[in-house]
Amino acid sequence: MTQAESRTYVTTTTNRWVVAFLNDAATLGYDAKIECLKLLLEQNPPSKSKLNTQLQQNHDINKRQANSIIAYVEGAVKSANECRSNHLELLQGKLKHTTEVIANLEKKIKAHRKYLQAVEQVNRGKKKKVPKSLKPKYPDACPIRCAHHLTLYRQAQVKLHHKKRYAHKLKLYIAQIKASPLHVNLGNKYTVEMVGSKDESYGNQICQLDLIGSELHIRVPYGLDKRYGKYIQFPIRLPKHGTDNLATAWYNRQALTYRFIQKKLTEWEIHITFEVKPAPRITAPISWGAIGVDLNPNCIGWAMTDKDGNLDGFGQIKVNIQSQPKGRTEAILVDVITQLTNLALEHKRPIVVEKLDFSDFKKRLRELNARHNRMLSNFAYSKFLKLLLARCFKLGIQVIEANPAYSSWIGLIKFMSMYGMNSATAAAFVLARRGMFLSERLPARTAYQGTEPRKHVWTHWRLVAKRVKGSSRHSFYQPRLTVYSRSRSARSGESRDEPPSTVVNSSLGAWRSR
Repeated sequence: MTQAESRTYVTTTTNRWVVAFLNDAATLGYDAKIECLKLLLEQNPPSKSKLNTQLQQNHDINKRQANSIIAYVEGAVKSANECRSNHLELLQGKLKHTTEVIANLEKKIKAHRKYLQAVEQVNRGKKKKVPKSLKPKYPDACPIRCAHHLTLYRQAQVKLHHKKRYAHKLKLYIAQIKASPLHVNLGNKYTVEMVGSKDESYGNQICQLDLIGSELHIRVPYGLDKRYGKYIQFPIRLPKHGTDNLATAWYNRQALTYRFIQKKLTEWEIHITFEVKPAPRITAPISWGAIGVDLNPNCIGWAMTDKDGNLDGFGQIKVNIQSQPKGRTEAILVDVITQLTNLALEHKRPIVVEKLDFSDFKKRLRELNARHNRMLSNFAYSKFLKLLLARCFKLGIQVIEANPAYSSWIGLIKFMSMYGMNSATAAAFVLARRGMFLSERLPARTAYQGTEPRKHVWTHWRLVAKRVKGSSRHSFYQPRLTVYSRSRSARSGESRDEPPSTVVNSSLGAWRSR
């Protein structure tokens, strides 16, 4: 069952008295955050209790307010450490890939240089012919539409030079990051955090919500008592969305965390964060069918299966998110997700999506062409998955992430011509079946017999994918094989003792002839 997740709902306030108080509280809290950060970044940081006591004494705040500041700063330090480790991992991956490219270029250039030296010796008459072991690695020509008029061999030498410069730059950058101290960004200066706990009254001891009277009660820090009094109370507009969830959390005495952020001189946003339980599951178990979704830069294909894993419907939704603004891209994805969730609600079936990871692609973007890089940068997979999970969490729809290995090739070879689907919907059908834990064996028409049948079926698909790679997708969209049975063969005049004849009209003719 899906666990509860944190949700944040936002409202605003323009009360002048509250705005003045939040400005002073943010200034007081920011000084405490800086001191807390310095102490936490020391080699021997003090314990949490000592740190709390020191913040109370130096900044005239109570224990709960000091706890909120410590929790916020600890989260910022943890985030900075994770970002730093991810950045180093990305740079080290780029350096590793660049080193491999340099090694391959050096190997090819060295072999080509030996060939050129042998040709020169033949021209001078020192050798009768070039040895068979020496072959040219680069043709003696320059590319068309080339401004510098360099041969491919000279271009490889220039590329090797620049790759070495880039690798040296990456090494210096990695060493600099490792030697430099951790940089922590505390965010907007005018921010006030009040972290709650479930063992406190109404989920927060220093900021309490009166849901019935729509009011907020805040405990004023000791340093501001003379100006604002012990408590400050003001009316609050409840958030437009999530009021029911907020009422449930308030009634159950859950932990409520408040964060006040200045957006304008006279307006502050109030962020209320608490845990929300998922909606009751309304979709049937995965064994009764699923809806597979395949995300592509220009279209989103979906396919639905029944309880036996057979096709029960398919379609595609055209999208155009290339070079679109952030808000426009999100609006397009929201419309698509609404259609998919409505389909899941209508048929009571879970949604299966592919689990993608583009970390390896990011490490070698310099080696890809501009068209491929542009496609990857416009491929909003993480945003699509985030929006889909959020909506399915609210509607009670189960979402399953499946490994997308060879899903496109399996759809092309096995299902595209069988059901008259395109590549996107065929891949979505494979994902739906994979979510149901159904395996895809190689079709009989491939005439492929594995020498090691104990290996995973994906091993055989990998061998077929290597042969098929580079073929036109239209070559797979052909009529399927027709196998005549014994009875049909007998009616056509063939003997029953002979094996049945098979008319081979393979859709894999493109790769079988290679």
